[in-house]
Amino acid sequence: MQTSSPPRSLTPVALRVRAVLNEWDPIGVHLIGHGWPDDEYDDLILPVLDALDVHPSVDHLAAELRQVVEHDYGLPTPPGSHDAARSLLALVD
Repeated sequence: MQTSSPPRSLTPVALRVRAVLNEWDPIGVHLIGHGWPDDEYDDLILPVLDALDVHPSVDHLAAELRQVVEHDYGLPTPPGSHDAARSLLALVD
């Protein structure tokens, strides 16, 4: 999984993916306080939707999420990648 350009408009499922990513907050924008942008993780929406199309395991999706944070964002992976993966997979069950 790699980051991509965010979609121009968000479908209902894309909005739910956005909500899960914002809740996970892998780069810690919540630490900034109020007013951080809702679209902070929109570059992950399309790659996550593509990953969900193949119905990955929780472990596989969590590993892909960690890879994006570590390789594309250049940050250490925060806790919660498995929880985020479970929440994302629940969107397509």
